[in-house]
Amino acid sequence: MLGGAGKLLQLFETYRFDNLDTDETHFLGGWSYVWASLGGPVYILSKGFILPALLMVPITAVLAGGAVVALVIIVGLIDHLMISVASMLAVPLVAFAIQGVIAIQLVRAAFIRRGWREGY
Repeated sequence: MLGGAGKLLQLFETYRFDNLDTDETHFLGGWSYVWASLGGPVYILSKGFILPALLMVPITAVLAGGAVVALVIIVGLIDHLMISVASMLAVPLVAFAIQGVIAIQLVRAAFIRRGWREGY
């Protein structure tokens, strides 16, 4: 039986990649999104993809800057404590989720460029 975190991780698509030359298989699924969300470029680099990791650095910076601007606007314009507290939790979570999805898509594209076949 899956707990709350397990059900949440099922919301994201799972990918499988097969290397026909070496019979290796890599999966990008639930926990991959968590690590990609937290690590961004470091996660991509840990998968062995240097150029996509370098591409992820400015994406992470833009996401972080956007989250900060959104928080400043929300907290500055809305004079309601509950909305401010909720936004302080929601905005970073959304930014991390977006980072995770982008990082996984960059890793997915990198696997395909290296000749891995996307499995089903």
